[in-house]
Amino acid sequence: MEQRSWVSSTLILLVSVGLLAAESGDKGFTLSLQDAVKYAIENNREVMQARLELAKADTNLMKFEGKYSWRALSKAELDEKKFPFNQNNIFTGTKTQTTTYSAGLEKLFTTGTYFKLEAKSQRFDSNAFEDPNKTPAGFTALGLPPLYTDTLSVTIAQDLLKNAFGANERNMEKILENQTEIMREQMEDQVANKVVATLVDYWNYSVKESGYQTFEQLLKNTKNVRDLTIRKQGLGLSESFEVNQWNALLSQVEGQMAQAVAEKEEARRKLIRSLNLPEDTVFQKTSPLSETLPAKLDYQSDIDYAYKHRADFKAIVRKKENAELSMRTAKNEALPSLKAAGTYGYQAQNTISPQNNYTDKGAGVFSYQYPVMQGSLDLSYPIMDKGVKAGIRDAEIQKRQVSLEEADLTKAVSDDVKTRIDILKASFQVMENAKRTEEESKKYYNGVLRSFQQGRFNALAVKNALDTHVQDQLSLVRAKVDYNINLHRYYVAKNALFEEYGVERSKLLPENL
Repeated sequence: MEQRSWVSSTLILLVSVGLLAAESGDKGFTLSLQDAVKYAIENNREVMQARLELAKADTNLMKFEGKYSWRALSKAELDEKKFPFNQNNIFTGTKTQTTTYSAGLEKLFTTGTYFKLEAKSQRFDSNAFEDPNKTPAGFTALGLPPLYTDTLSVTIAQDLLKNAFGANERNMEKILENQTEIMREQMEDQVANKVVATLVDYWNYSVKESGYQTFEQLLKNTKNVRDLTIRKQGLGLSESFEVNQWNALLSQVEGQMAQAVAEKEEARRKLIRSLNLPEDTVFQKTSPLSETLPAKLDYQSDIDYAYKHRADFKAIVRKKENAELSMRTAKNEALPSLKAAGTYGYQAQNTISPQNNYTDKGAGVFSYQYPVMQGSLDLSYPIMDKGVKAGIRDAEIQKRQVSLEEADLTKAVSDDVKTRIDILKASFQVMENAKRTEEESKKYYNGVLRSFQQGRFNALAVKNALDTHVQDQLSLVRAKVDYNINLHRYYVAKNALFEEYGVERSKLLPENL
């Protein structure tokens, strides 16, 4: 929740970005708020880095699914033995050589079924009865050329209990899918974070521009009053020290103007760097802030929307499912392991060549006269396995933790949405009051200024009226900013910010990946 609070406080700064007209040289372009968000997504370097991280969210799932890919197999073996000549190896020979080549395909299915198709060719050669000096009389005819044996076979293996028909694999795959979605939504929040961090610079420039314009207007008004005071002094209607006062105020405002210009230029440079714009880009104007309430503000409908769309709440739903899947897997681990495997195929043998085992229709592999059959049943059972007990215990703890987290988050989301709506309405009322206050102080200042021109008010009254009017102008800007901040906090509380600005979440992934 702390992270979401920070994200919320950052996202709200989208409020005053408004409309900036940017031009470089004689050509410029216009960025609306929606365009600015999209432009930041496409051009800001930090945002692009976050988007690349988003593209990696499904890495673990893809690696897991890789175990179900088809695999090509090949193998070559050489086994050669030499023995001393004695009566024991008269019939086997003093030298034997076995060369084996195999190739095939294998695959593990999501049902936990293992499948392998294999072709194997074996060449066996022995020097038995080939040396006439060591071969007993009458046995020379037993000497044989190399013997070629070829086999085509299919092997299938299946776990029947602990991982019955791939139950654990399917559980793990679903867990990883949920973790991928959780990570993806968290990364979307980080992308939004980076986008807003970029737009904070946009916002900062708007504030500096507004401050500059305020001091510019203040400078103009101060000069007008100073000039009026000089003219009144010439008519004997004001004192010289009053002119001195206005000269001092003018110098003060000019210093504030110089500071505002420097801060505005600093903000411009940072904005150019943040949006990755040309160095000579010039921003010309800002648009008004939002001053209207959303069409529909309702506690229950907004809370329901938040439950459906907020990343943290959707993550809880997936965590609950993962906890249940982890419990099933842990219980399966307590079962015996019963694995059945079988191999079936055909073979052929000759002393001519390996090819003959496939071309001989009478005694070759495809004559199907010489089958090969193998079978096995492997059973193991965990007795007092502490690891299995720990797995079940941890799965139960995980379920309880997620339940507690869900209960807390359900209340927190509800309170967050309600609070955001209440504050939004209150700040809207403050903004409306600030509008009226600014309008009244403006009328008062204009009235005092007219009376000063007619000699009915002194310079101090004009100064006080002008100070009040400037402060009310700044207060109105602050009230508008606060309202827009709370408006975007409201959007964030529902996780509707991207939708408000027409950003498709699916397009956050880099297209070239």
